[in-house]
Amino acid sequence: MEIQTSKALSDVQQFRYELLQWCGNVEDAEKANTFVMGKDEKPVQAQLPKSGIEDGIYLVHADGKATLFELEYAKDDNMDSEVVAIGLKMGSFGIKIALHDEANGDDITLTTKSNSDLKADKYYYIDNYDDAVADMDGARNTNHLRNILNPKIKLADEWYIPSLGELYRIFINKKAINAALEFAKGERLRDRWYWTSTEYSATDAWSLYLCDGTGNWLTKASDAFRVRAVSAFIF
Repeated sequence: MEIQTSKALSDVQQFRYELLQWCGNVEDAEKANTFVMGKDEKPVQAQLPKSGIEDGIYLVHADGKATLFELEYAKDDNMDSEVVAIGLKMGSFGIKIALHDEANGDDITLTTKSNSDLKADKYYYIDNYDDAVADMDGARNTNHLRNILNPKIKLADEWYIPSLGELYRIFINKKAINAALEFAKGERLRDRWYWTSTEYSATDAWSLYLCDGTGNWLTKASDAFRVRAVSAFIF
């Protein structure tokens, strides 16, 4: 049997393609793959190197590089470049976390006033908890709030207030993130209420209690909580 090759196929794909041609059907080709690899070996595809960087907590340096944070780093202060943020990678999700809370860690209102109640604004409001937890677009949300944000929130370019879904992912990794923040001489995330940019209505926004993960909506122009800025983590 003549084996056809294609430059578009990887080495592993070509190997499996050849097996399929020789065997004539998928079931026999899978058995042949198991035989070639050995009974206790993983399938060929499972042995391929992972693409991108692995999940975990990262030290993001001033030169743009990111180093996977491990506890032993706490014993070595000789870093090549200043750490300017903490990175979090979870599957396709990635985010950078600022080293300090806004407004020197004070509890502050999210905005100076309510949004308008125009029909166009209602597109941004999420009054269902399950939908709010699924909100992963803090950058869009923050842009909607920028004209009325509390001036004590001084966001640098490309930095924004996390959505409820983004802040939840930070919360479930809080222990490791706080260890990295301490190493980088930043400020730990506190067991306090933090604002998110996910709006409940023209007057209210969702917040998250970073002690037990409770989410609630409160008045953004009068209630006062902490704010921790984030940015996209490119990997």
